[in-house]
Amino acid sequence: MSAIVTIITLNYNQNDYTIKCIESILMSEFDNYYILLVDNGSTQKNYQDLQNNLPKSDKIILHRIEQNRGYVGGINYGLKKGADLNSDYFLIMNNDTIIDKYAITELVNTCTNYSNKAIVTGKVYYFDDSNRLQDIGYAFKNKSRLTIDRVGLNELDSGQYNEEKERDLIDDVFWLFPSDLHKKIGGYSNYFWFNAEQADFALRAKKAGYKLVYTPKAKLWHKGSVSIGGRDKNPKLAYWHIQSTLIFRYLHLSRNQFLLQYIKITSGVFSSYIKALFLHKSEKSRQLEYSKAKLFGIIYFHKWLFYKNNNTGINPFDK
Repeated sequence: MSAIVTIITLNYNQNDYTIKCIESILMSEFDNYYILLVDNGSTQKNYQDLQNNLPKSDKIILHRIEQNRGYVGGINYGLKKGADLNSDYFLIMNNDTIIDKYAITELVNTCTNYSNKAIVTGKVYYFDDSNRLQDIGYAFKNKSRLTIDRVGLNELDSGQYNEEKERDLIDDVFWLFPSDLHKKIGGYSNYFWFNAEQADFALRAKKAGYKLVYTPKAKLWHKGSVSIGGRDKNPKLAYWHIQSTLIFRYLHLSRNQFLLQYIKITSGVFSSYIKALFLHKSEKSRQLEYSKAKLFGIIYFHKWLFYKNNNTGINPFDK
């Protein structure tokens, strides 16, 4: 009997993207899977529309969370429900994606080749530039500082990355891992709400003896940053990014290296805030709000450092 894959994806008021994503999954060559779709607190109208317009398939299992739990909470909810299905693998993927019909087969085959001791991802292309690479993993610039380069970012794919490789870090735009990994290390850390949760999970997996693997044979196209309104000077995202960056480094760096990174990050934030004060009026308000969000993220980190509370997702810049 072939392996069973539970595919977990989230929806938050993005029915069109989600439905197209699911339609692409249903065209997969690999046939032994469930699609565990978690509606993560969409409006009642959006949820009803989703129910009415989803493709008709016994493979789709729809769950509803009444109040949005953020990306981490939504994925962890899916992992908990997915564990009841007794599948061999979990495939986590963003909802604003289209997956190639052979991708799941290639992810499973690659994981099997590593004796099911790996998290596997593939080629992520831009949704609107279908042969341009968005993500194929990360390489450490300095491992002791956890500084990284994105391999192949924005390059046109001419076959230059057609070799399977182990990576230092990979992203969960889509990745597959054996269900045993979830049993060993748990789900995503609730210290994070958005950002760095996948890197934290990946490093915990490596510490448990798992490889991070890129296969060029699994392909996916990704819109990117839809649910958060884009990444350009986004105060809401900046607030989460700074707090997550500091927490992630605190958890995975030596104390001396963390202190160096902390000084570098916080001094940069304070410097950008001061510079924003002297900008022209037309630019000042936006840049100040962006810098202020980073300052608030630093304050959040200091509170977390003392209490070690789970992240509730409260964001003063969520407007």
